[in-house]
Amino acid sequence: MTVLDVARGAYVRLPLSTRAQLGRILQFVPTSIKFGSTYRHWRGVIDRSRTDADFVRSYRQQALGEVVQSAIRNAPYYTRTLKPVVGDLAPDELLGSEAWSRIPVLSRQTVLDHRDGMCTVSPDRLDRASTDGSSGEPLSFMLDRNRSPIEYAFIHDAWSRAGFTAHDWRCVFRGFDLADRDNIHMESEPALRELRLSIFHLDDATMASYLSAIRERKIRFIHGYPSAMTIFAQYLVRTGAAPLSQIRGVFPISEKLFSHQRDLLAQVFDRATIVPFYGLSEKVAFAVERAGEADTYEFNPIYGYTELVDDEGRPIVTPGQAGRVVSTGLMFRGMPLIRYDTRDMAQLVELPSARNGYQLVLNHLAPRRSSEFIVSRSGSLIPFNGLCVPIDRHDLTREVQFCQRVPGEVELLVVTEGGQQPDFSDYLFRMAERSAGDLTIHLKVVDKLRMTGRGKRKFIDQQLTIPKV
Repeated sequence: MTVLDVARGAYVRLPLSTRAQLGRILQFVPTSIKFGSTYRHWRGVIDRSRTDADFVRSYRQQALGEVVQSAIRNAPYYTRTLKPVVGDLAPDELLGSEAWSRIPVLSRQTVLDHRDGMCTVSPDRLDRASTDGSSGEPLSFMLDRNRSPIEYAFIHDAWSRAGFTAHDWRCVFRGFDLADRDNIHMESEPALRELRLSIFHLDDATMASYLSAIRERKIRFIHGYPSAMTIFAQYLVRTGAAPLSQIRGVFPISEKLFSHQRDLLAQVFDRATIVPFYGLSEKVAFAVERAGEADTYEFNPIYGYTELVDDEGRPIVTPGQAGRVVSTGLMFRGMPLIRYDTRDMAQLVELPSARNGYQLVLNHLAPRRSSEFIVSRSGSLIPFNGLCVPIDRHDLTREVQFCQRVPGEVELLVVTEGGQQPDFSDYLFRMAERSAGDLTIHLKVVDKLRMTGRGKRKFIDQQLTIPKV
């Protein structure tokens, strides 16, 4: 087990103050030791996959079969549902078979209803994680604890297009719980070489301190939500600090990167390579934008087996046709998600083939939720991704909606099983600390959420006027 394996399994669950102290020690651990043999192995596999199509074809076929057979043997839900479909097919015979096409697409509701029964190991050996969708229906699931070095291998490989290495520092605009109570806006995470910048305080005075720290530390890479990085870039233009030419790589995550945001980031960080990648909390697919082709993504065939399907679950084979992204994760097998409906939409560019290294190529990728904002009490914009969606420990929550009518005040509307009161005290405390009094969230349990005239539920019912970002 590597140091980074421990970091995911134990380090991230330590109290923030303890984690900060340990991070100051870990910064002196050589990178080769900190990331370990697991990381080095997968960087090597990724490198080989670029030039050896036969290796990719064989690996993908074998891995997909192993995931399915392990699920049938060890997960009660899959024993019931997949065994009658797959039968006794050998692992390397499943891909492309008629049986594969008959495996039903896995819905979010099915995961909600059968989570523990989908695990191939005891759930107490896994980490609980969560995500949300555009409708605000929370989803909790389980992930392997050794995922960090593997995840970093794929992410660092993508960022290497901009010259990034594991030795480099980044400034990061994401929703963090910061350990340093004396500096609620910014802190250094030396173990992961991150300068963490609060997205809850994107006012001019705070962004001036961010710029000063970036210059002083000679940071060359910027990473985070496009919405937050765009607000920072607008500040640099407004104050005459642009271009910031020391930045060599811009790494957008978690939100769609719109063309006007890309243009501004390219203008402000004029010597940087912009490297967006597509990933999911559920860890079933990983794709990187194709160099020189904005909004066109190549899905890594080692990480997951990804398909584009129509409304009936049938594979789309005609370039230019749009459909839903469905994927089976190949990396993390503690709770396998087989033919999982991501609910993201895209358009087919190329089907996997030996010519393109068995990469599915899609464009116009539309994630489940676009960039949305909350207005703080001081008037600054807070990217919604920094708030995240609360998941109560007993899975009582069925739907949530954030409603804002007044700056600095947000109503969290929750529909639960039988109107029971969920325990969101930890979540509300964390959000209060993150925003340092600039935002208050009020919890309200309701019987149902308000719908639009077209019968849809808004995830963010934002009733304030938000400027274009």
